[in-house]
Amino acid sequence: MSFATETEELVKDLVQAEYNNACINWGATYNSLHEGYAILLEEVEEVEHCIEQVRDKLDYIWSSIKLNRMEAVKSSVESFELHTKDTIKELAQCGAVLMKIKNTFN
Repeated sequence: MSFATETEELVKDLVQAEYNNACINWGATYNSLHEGYAILLEEVEEVEHCIEQVRDKLDYIWSSIKLNRMEAVKSSVESFELHTKDTIKELAQCGAVLMKIKNTFN
């Protein structure tokens, strides 16, 4: 999938902002690659949880559409948007962790 150049830049900025925040709060590197892996695993598990919520909302939206429950669809779409944004934020944290892991090598 191709993204707009602006989107590409926003994603880079989002990951960089998360990385900068992590560096300020916990330093620019991990004590070991084991620590980096453990933190990455935790972040990936949080992404998986967000994806499960997105999937559940998608299924609920489809069920509501089939039953012609438009109010349920409207509220579910709003909730879906929130879960999507949470997923993006969690993925940005994964990117920040990966940046710290790369710094740990140096």
